[in-house]
Amino acid sequence: MSSRKRKMDDLRAICAELHPDDGVDPREDKRARAKTDDKPDRKTRQLCKQVAQTLQLALSALPDADRLAGVTIWAVNPAPNAGHLCVVLAAPRDEREVLALVRRHSTRLRAEVAAAITRRRAPELSFDVIAKGGHDG
Repeated sequence: MSSRKRKMDDLRAICAELHPDDGVDPREDKRARAKTDDKPDRKTRQLCKQVAQTLQLALSALPDADRLAGVTIWAVNPAPNAGHLCVVLAAPRDEREVLALVRRHSTRLRAEVAAAITRRRAPELSFDVIAKGGHDG
């Protein structure tokens, strides 16, 4: 009986102390942390990977595929969330030409993404092109 009374006294002492999170709804604290977390969650990363794979295949099926030879998907990132994705392409030659070609076929590429993923709405896509290292300038 005395050890139980001691445990209860310890609990009462802990409860009597003030802490910074006293009076804060734990659900609100979790939401606030989720909003400030810049790292995409697992599902968003999974979506980006699936979109990258789909776009890599779709680029090779475009009518201008010969002009896009050597272009690879460098990264797909949420911008700012999974409703809009920024696709970064690595091009072995003129980045402006590659960007113009990809933008011209952006509707077709988005349709390919929509067919490949299971979502109510296909994400908007924006494109950026970087120079692939190791080519003659």
